[in-house]
Amino acid sequence: MTDFAGKGALVTGAGSGIGKAIALGFAHHGGIPLVTDRDESLAREVVAEIVAAGGRADAMGLDVRDTDGICAAVEASVELAGRLDVLFNVAGINIPKNVEMINEDEWHSVMDVNVTAVYLASKYSIPHMRRRGGGAIVNIASIAGIMAENRCSAYSASKGAVVLLTRNMAMDFAGDGIRVNAVCPGSTRTPRTEGYWQKSPIGKSEMAEMCPMKRSAEPEEIARPALFLASADASYITGAVLAVDGGMTAGFVVPTFERM
Repeated sequence: MTDFAGKGALVTGAGSGIGKAIALGFAHHGGIPLVTDRDESLAREVVAEIVAAGGRADAMGLDVRDTDGICAAVEASVELAGRLDVLFNVAGINIPKNVEMINEDEWHSVMDVNVTAVYLASKYSIPHMRRRGGGAIVNIASIAGIMAENRCSAYSASKGAVVLLTRNMAMDFAGDGIRVNAVCPGSTRTPRTEGYWQKSPIGKSEMAEMCPMKRSAEPEEIARPALFLASADASYITGAVLAVDGGMTAGFVVPTFERM
């Protein structure tokens, strides 16, 4: 049902994981994504995969902490497709430390990548969308923005900020035909999270073991809801914060009841 034929998108953090899956899915449905990543070589590999499948895309190295870089990426997206219809804010980092452990530079780095970059990319994309009569912004937040994770002070704070920024932008720009929604993934198999899992005594995601579905998501399972929210199929959805987490935030298990 999702059709992005001829539409343009800017995807941040698209060299791997969820961002890559979104870029591939957008192109598969006829869209023209600008694939950006701090590691430009990874972004170019994604573009090569899109082109090999008959799609159209381009790559750009982008550190989302760089305002000039974000402005350039927005303009490059418009030039590539002749329009900018969708912004996928995916780039993110985590430094698993509590407030006593994390230093100021680390705190600001997480906030700059996870929150300020969302603000900047949205700020410079919205005028292009408004001129076309509308568009869609999809922010990749986290269930850490819905409920706290231990020793993830900056990450949880940043993703909580993304959740409320999403809702604020949804209210502010609905009159311009711009919809703004967020997806909150749970445990998802990405290069970053797999690095954490290697340190786990069970050799896999301990968070996945805590959720009702007892497994992690594949990046494509997060990309599909994000693509839906960006599509005309979600034309009456804005300000939504969708948990895609295998039931992690659905509730908690009371061991006593399980023994009854």
